[in-house]
Amino acid sequence: MTTEATVGRRRTWVRTRKNRVRTQPARLLSRGSRIAMWGGLWLAVAAYVLFGIVPMIGNIIISFTDYTELQGVAVHNVGFYNYAQMFSTQAPGLEQGLVASVIFVVGVTLGQNLLALLLAHKLVGAGRLAAVGRVLVFLPIALGVTIVGLLWTLIFNPGTGPMASLFGAFGVHSAFFGGDTAAMPLVIFVQIWMNTGFSTLVFIGGLRSIDPALYEAAAVDGIGGWQRLRRITYPLLAPSVTANVMLALVGSFTMYNLIYVLTAGKFGTQTLGMLSFNVAFGSYEADLGYGAAVSVLLFLLTLIVALPLLIMLRRRERKLLT
Repeated sequence: MTTEATVGRRRTWVRTRKNRVRTQPARLLSRGSRIAMWGGLWLAVAAYVLFGIVPMIGNIIISFTDYTELQGVAVHNVGFYNYAQMFSTQAPGLEQGLVASVIFVVGVTLGQNLLALLLAHKLVGAGRLAAVGRVLVFLPIALGVTIVGLLWTLIFNPGTGPMASLFGAFGVHSAFFGGDTAAMPLVIFVQIWMNTGFSTLVFIGGLRSIDPALYEAAAVDGIGGWQRLRRITYPLLAPSVTANVMLALVGSFTMYNLIYVLTAGKFGTQTLGMLSFNVAFGSYEADLGYGAAVSVLLFLLTLIVALPLLIMLRRRERKLLT
């Protein structure tokens, strides 16, 4: 009996095993969607390599030559001559470029983020007025560098511009973008005005991600506005602060096109980015080798400043959120 029962159980197990259906894990995307996803990814990588990595490598190679792009002029490998020339008196402008870059980067990074945070607190609501305000704040960045530069050049025209008339009514006369005293502050102001909209939207996204129940509980406990800002808003907004600070820092370090439209790098506004452009394309000699060397130095300087700052800001995030 035992033997027959055992054989019967074995036969049942065999039949069950034969009839068992092998299941496959459900796929979230179809085969066509996966092909499109990976195709788009590799296309983006290829575009980045073609238009980012390859020009960067080419720029580094050119920095070790005396390339001028002039027809009939031979190109020679000059080693580190261009880099040594930057720190000599034969090619002045590096020290002034460093000073101008520091002033520009610090002024833009601080001013842009403080103004954007203030605007974000005012425009975070869901009303129509707030929506219109968000559109108006973001509008300058959509206009483009050339239009923004020409617009403010006309506004601050020392002869016929409206700001010249306004200051003239109080007996104040200035060359504005054509003066050594006012040029850099005005360039910083225009840069902040143009890019504050993007930073404002990032801060608005960060503010909206904060659970309103936290503010309600704090109000019930009698916690004031300053304490709510310090203990709720400030810690939970840390990721947005990191993103905005890094974007403003790197963007202002590498900015040259707006400065070119406003002042062409004159009157104390020749940052390292503007110096690189002027050396390479702003004169008849067209010393692309030296201009490339300045741009490599600018890249390294940006990396040296940005990476430690990013590490510090990420540590600050973890500290505030724990």
